[in-house]
Amino acid sequence: MNYKMLLRWGILVLLFSIASPSILHAQQSVMVNMAMLDGVELTPNNVFSYDIDNNTGTNQSLNVKGMIRYRNSQLRMSYQYTTTVNPGKNTMSKDKAYNAVWDYSDNALKELFVDYGKMPQGTYEYCVTITINSTHAENQGAAPLDECIYQTVNDIFLINLVSPENNAKLTEYYPMLTWVVNYPFASQLTYRVRVAELKEGQNNQNAINRNNPVFQDNEVLSTGITYPVTAKPLEKFQPYVWTVDAYYKGILLGGAEVWKFIIIEDSLLIEAKVDQSYYEFASHIGDTRLNIAGQMKLKYRADGNGEVFTVKITDAAGNEIKYPDATIQLKNGYNWIVLDMKEKIGLKHKGKYDLHISSNQGKNYDIPFMYLNPLFIK
Repeated sequence: MNYKMLLRWGILVLLFSIASPSILHAQQSVMVNMAMLDGVELTPNNVFSYDIDNNTGTNQSLNVKGMIRYRNSQLRMSYQYTTTVNPGKNTMSKDKAYNAVWDYSDNALKELFVDYGKMPQGTYEYCVTITINSTHAENQGAAPLDECIYQTVNDIFLINLVSPENNAKLTEYYPMLTWVVNYPFASQLTYRVRVAELKEGQNNQNAINRNNPVFQDNEVLSTGITYPVTAKPLEKFQPYVWTVDAYYKGILLGGAEVWKFIIIEDSLLIEAKVDQSYYEFASHIGDTRLNIAGQMKLKYRADGNGEVFTVKITDAAGNEIKYPDATIQLKNGYNWIVLDMKEKIGLKHKGKYDLHISSNQGKNYDIPFMYLNPLFIK
């Protein structure tokens, strides 16, 4: 490399070293801090509650833009205003942004936000961008500075389902579905009601989200509706889930929890006392038949480690019903044993059975019980 090329490179490095601090200073001189809004639902009163840190040492005139945009939606609102900030931290507010000019993608969104102080349900991005309006050469052409936060609105407590209650056992095939709302502008809302099947292995939320509804009405004007005779008939012993969503002029405000119900025959419903406490069978004398609803709870005191139980269930005719976890390892002292009959084996409602327990120490116990399906108990 000759002398002229070395000189040229030296000049370029010198120019860059002189220019870089100015560019860096312009980019970092004013910053936005939106930490005060993180995790807080926006309202017209707090939407400007952020800090602008001015590190230039002098007053600065700023152009401030805010954009609130919902994901996977056309809903958005934005504003723009000018302000002058002092050196140091400047806490902004509604009063300081009095000259903000707003723009809304939807007039209903404007009404919802401005008149009622509510945000639609969903996830939105809120970004604030500032540009320095400066005549100083080092700030000319500086890139805008911005800060963004992400929020999710999912207020399930403003809509409360009433009837049928969660895990209800119904005998009517066209039940009345009712709910209450806590919005002060409830008279302005419409509702979407959905009923879907609950399939094996699903929880309530998965079922309502993934399964095709057996009934759906998107334009319910009151807080109650009777399952219509024109909808797909509800089937006996098929679990169903239902929920309600609230809309303001087509904008989703929120949804209720998802509840479950099942239709059964009235003749199967019984009033029964269920033994729910732990049964200390080893010290019991006499033939006592327990009423078991779904599971059997047993209490046993083992003297030392190493004792093992093997359990077997037989029906009234003496036929064995295989229990999958037939071997139970005991620990020294009291053992609380729970045998899950509902999930692991199929027993008949109001059927009479015997539980046989044999120990590797030569002990044997028999526990008679009546099995009651939890769905059929009043």
